[in-house]
Amino acid sequence: MYKVRPVLISAANIALMVLSWVFYKFPQGDEYLVLFMISLLFMAAPYVMELRSTCILLGVNLIFLIFYRFLGALNYIDIVFFTALFGASAGGHFLVRHLLVSFTEYQQRNRLRQEKEYNNVVNELEAIDRRGRMVENELNRISRLYEVTKHLAPVLKLEELMDALFDFLEENFVFGTAHLLTFNKEKFVRGVSKSVKEKDYASESDKILDYEAVVDHVRERDYKSFFMEREEDGERMDSLGVRADTFMVFPLFVVDKISAILVIEGAPRSGYNRFRLLMPQIALEFRKVELYGQVQELSIIDGLTEVYLRRYLMVRLEEEVDRAKRLGLTFSIGMVDVDHFKQCNDKYGHLVGDAVLKKIAERLKNSVREVDMISRYGGEEFCIVLPDTSKELAMSVAERLRRSVEGKEIKAFDESIKISVSVGIATYPEDAEYVAALIDKADNALYKAKRLGRNMVCHS
Repeated sequence: MYKVRPVLISAANIALMVLSWVFYKFPQGDEYLVLFMISLLFMAAPYVMELRSTCILLGVNLIFLIFYRFLGALNYIDIVFFTALFGASAGGHFLVRHLLVSFTEYQQRNRLRQEKEYNNVVNELEAIDRRGRMVENELNRISRLYEVTKHLAPVLKLEELMDALFDFLEENFVFGTAHLLTFNKEKFVRGVSKSVKEKDYASESDKILDYEAVVDHVRERDYKSFFMEREEDGERMDSLGVRADTFMVFPLFVVDKISAILVIEGAPRSGYNRFRLLMPQIALEFRKVELYGQVQELSIIDGLTEVYLRRYLMVRLEEEVDRAKRLGLTFSIGMVDVDHFKQCNDKYGHLVGDAVLKKIAERLKNSVREVDMISRYGGEEFCIVLPDTSKELAMSVAERLRRSVEGKEIKAFDESIKISVSVGIATYPEDAEYVAALIDKADNALYKAKRLGRNMVCHS
């Protein structure tokens, strides 16, 4: 189409030239009118022809006008006028075309710019929407995780917390094996491991992770959480006994003191932040268990002597009687009384007396087995429970206790005090089959020791 139009303009121009010649030959014709019509072609030429082609066409028309001059149809003024008319028509419309093209290009650029800005805004809005959905999904996931941690809330004992924690991790995270390293007073106590593929905890003999090495490594890193991949530090992971390709560690602090270390093997890097987000919540659960343990301990431990209280003694004695009756066992108890303690209080004061009781309780604890139990029964009276112990063996233990107290002076503040104890022994079921009767028998044996001169051991 674009190549045909210039030809049409040229053909129309030639036709008008011929037409003007015809009008010139016939007296009634008006060749001037036809020449004016040629100016209309020059108005249209800029829109379909290039400038060079238009100039050539203008030159052809100038030759035609000069030809008319030699024929006498036109004079010089006519030639100048028509040439100027044709040139002005073409030039003016070339200017108009240029302005239209410039305006169109401007409009096009402006439209493209606006479209680009619009597309950028749309893309940003879509990106914001995607990020918003991602954040919302993450918040929902975190919210669900925090909701799930509520299942840990009823747990008040460490063993139960460990079970609940492993179950919680298995239900909500992707990993291979989880290890929990527990501490007591900032000293490593023990570690337990559980694999997703295994129902039970790994035994100490089956464990591969070197708990002590992990604790040392975490201590070197100032007890900070970290993530490790085998590609980055395979040698270190091998030295720690890590089997999986990934390894992440989360120390748990309770009141700025290390309480436990959670170790996860085989979890993807993307799960690291999810684990880390829940660590404060899990640490709170450890804090709750610790506080519960402290409360339980305070409710059964005497604040002065740090041995069990009488009410806990009675519970343990009932349990010991049931156990001995069920299994056909024997056990013994010993009532221990400090000799002349009232005189000690009167002479040195109650502060010194309290220090004496505390020291005696300490010596008693150091003289019995871990399975044995010592409790404060009264003011200066203690009760010792000796499971699976016959009367003869109980007498031997009681004699050792008596000597441990008598053998060395007790230093309390600025005083050095020589003191002794008397002990009465009773044995189940030889002396009695009920708790109250057994305590009465041991009390009677104690009174017997007092009557015989104190600082001795007697049995019922």
